[in-house]
Amino acid sequence: MKLFGSAKPVSVTEQRAKPRTRVDCFATLAMPSGERQGRLYDISTDGARFVTDSPPAKGASAILDWDLHEAYCHVIWTKPGMCGVQFDRPISAKAVQDLAEAAPAGPRLVHPAGGDAGGGSAPPTRFVG
Repeated sequence: MKLFGSAKPVSVTEQRAKPRTRVDCFATLAMPSGERQGRLYDISTDGARFVTDSPPAKGASAILDWDLHEAYCHVIWTKPGMCGVQFDRPISAKAVQDLAEAAPAGPRLVHPAGGDAGGGSAPPTRFVG
């Protein structure tokens, strides 16, 4: 066994069963410890990404409430400013489509490659639809 030998690359597979649809919608994550206000960033029939100032810990049970829908869920990952939830039961494809039509995410912000680390003038930021 080589201590500093080159390791074989590890391929990472996508864990999501369904593709996510980008949205921008006010939502509430209700838990026994209190409510978290935030926004839905993306959603599928199986789960969603919830953006909030204070995301709950991984494993927390909650009710995600948005627009005219709500779903029981569990937090399956958390990062600063956001968390991912998995619904206890899939929501309907119509609920996802209705939200996508009512609250589209709009263009995605794309920053120039390499940033502006040198203090010079960077090319302008552009939007991609």
